[in-house]
Amino acid sequence: MLDRVRLSLLLTGTILQSALLAGGSAAQDASDTATAQDETTLDTIRLFSNEPDRFDKHKGAADRANSVYISLEDLQLTNPQNLKDVFAGDASISVGGAMGPSQKVYVNSIDELNLAVTVDGVLQNNRVFHHNTTNYIDPNMLKSVRVDPGVAPADAGPGALGGSIVYETVDVGDLLEEGRDYGAFASVSYDTNNNTFTETGSAYGRYEGFELLGYIKFANGDNYSDGNGNEINGTGADFLSYLGKAAYQSAEGHRFEVRAQQVQDDALRPYRANFGGIPSTEPEVREYDIDQRSYSASYEIEGADGLFDPNVVLGYSESSTKIPYFFFRRTGTLLPIKSDGKAWTWSGKAENTFHLNEGNKITAGIDFYNSESQYSDALYSPQGYKEKARNIGFYAQARLTPLERLRLSFGGRGDNQWFTGTEGTELDNFGLSGNAYAEFDLNQYFTVNAGYSNVFGGIDLEENFIFDSITSYDGLKPVRSQNLIAGLKFEHSGFTVSGDVFQTRFDNYREYTSTLKVHNTDFKVEGFKIGAGYQWEGGFVKISYSNSDLKKDGDYVDSYSASEIGAPIGQVIAAEIVHTFEKYDLTVGSSIDAALEYDATNKAGYNALPSYFVANAFAEYNPKQFEHLTLRLEANNIFDENYASRSTYGVEYGEAELSPLYEPGRSFLLKAQLKF
Repeated sequence: MLDRVRLSLLLTGTILQSALLAGGSAAQDASDTATAQDETTLDTIRLFSNEPDRFDKHKGAADRANSVYISLEDLQLTNPQNLKDVFAGDASISVGGAMGPSQKVYVNSIDELNLAVTVDGVLQNNRVFHHNTTNYIDPNMLKSVRVDPGVAPADAGPGALGGSIVYETVDVGDLLEEGRDYGAFASVSYDTNNNTFTETGSAYGRYEGFELLGYIKFANGDNYSDGNGNEINGTGADFLSYLGKAAYQSAEGHRFEVRAQQVQDDALRPYRANFGGIPSTEPEVREYDIDQRSYSASYEIEGADGLFDPNVVLGYSESSTKIPYFFFRRTGTLLPIKSDGKAWTWSGKAENTFHLNEGNKITAGIDFYNSESQYSDALYSPQGYKEKARNIGFYAQARLTPLERLRLSFGGRGDNQWFTGTEGTELDNFGLSGNAYAEFDLNQYFTVNAGYSNVFGGIDLEENFIFDSITSYDGLKPVRSQNLIAGLKFEHSGFTVSGDVFQTRFDNYREYTSTLKVHNTDFKVEGFKIGAGYQWEGGFVKISYSNSDLKKDGDYVDSYSASEIGAPIGQVIAAEIVHTFEKYDLTVGSSIDAALEYDATNKAGYNALPSYFVANAFAEYNPKQFEHLTLRLEANNIFDENYASRSTYGVEYGEAELSPLYEPGRSFLLKAQLKF
């Protein structure tokens, strides 16, 4: 640890020394360029964009009326350390699990397993083990995130049963300062709660249409303490992330790009990584070796607006979890038997958008995936088990503006899936999906919208750590969902007020039971969300409130019975306020993460989920005389609240039965970043 401290202090000193040298050089510039330099600095910060959807090719379409956008500026502003930080500003999106290796995303209470999740167009959601994360994503190199809750368009991809999540990573052009063709940045941060140092570095450049970007991040630290001051074993950071991109874009806009990304986490974690522990003879911690990677190649024409606007993506994603020890309950001994679970997916699409005229276009294409999930261990399954699924789909989505105040979007998919079970069962299913949206401007201030989808999902691959227990696939049916959403929005002079109501129903959802068989179940989510905000010169404030109920087969659920379906969440509140004091080169902000007591788990036979209130604040200093240097101070969980995030597993069971994974208590994060 001492070597890590020395290395981080050395990097910090290098950053500050470089900034001083850069500032000294800048001070020699003629004074009449000061105003121009100030303007460049503000443009580089880009904190308050009025176009959070600017990276979205179909922005403004009716099927985007209820979409949640997280922009590059939002990500720069919030400095996210994990997915919980990425989605912290919206109450309808909850992230359970207090650390990256255990975090899962829930949209309107629905598990991300039931959404189409892509990174740079490549399908993810390779489930392995229900006790750790599904999609382990490093947020530092994201440039945008879009969430389509409930109703997703046909071109969102196969499996968009409860909506979709679209992650996009940064390109060279997103990082370069105006007028430059190369650049780099380095940063170091320190978290006081868990003594975690995090170092990141990136270099990027372009030359005559060619682009190259490299990025690395490393985090290492101790266990954190919760709001009561208790150390939570198995929560120390041990994280390594890479991203590499290469691209070529011709003068005519033809763009070819390849990308490789990998996240590694290899450390002691709670024996069941998504909760703190249970009163038993099981060890408190064990090693989890998590490795997730994704590769892609793509082609498109930037700025195309005619009848030929292609988008071709081919990619591979993989998730691996290795656990070197197994606790044998029958004898009460810890055996050195390695469990090895891995899931991978090849996926691709080829589509074209036909721009008929302004406000009217049709996207049509074909996509596929080939997925396999496998598990082995030396005790129960030395030969290994696997499930496989292949799917070919074709789709079309029309986005039209028949009237000046009316926008329509409708489309459909046809998917054929071939599924193979662990013991050779083969199931062949074909299904059609459809969606329709409408958005209408009542006047210059008020807009109403509504959408509906009916989606075929095939048969999902189960998590592979239970493959050895499956004995029969008799009667297993493909899942289908129906989604409804409607909303109202008011916008005027920087003020925004919105409200949505939603309902999602799943029929024939695949579920594993203790009878060693798989069977189908039904569940339903319904609720509403309201939000308000105001943006002014140099700042903004926004607040959102979400209320959702999840029922399975007509009954309220607890965490266990909702596993892989969703989570009992109830009422959640999120709020943010930010302002930049240009005179002092200082941006300050505060955020609130809160939840009200939720008694639906009482109706499921367990304790109510307790309320909590968490406040955070930050200050970021970007001095004009050292314009390449940014210093940041964060105060997180200021009031030292002892709580588990609302979608964290098992809060309702009580400490006598299970200890949930509590969030970190009060902490301060210090960060220095230098752009070259």
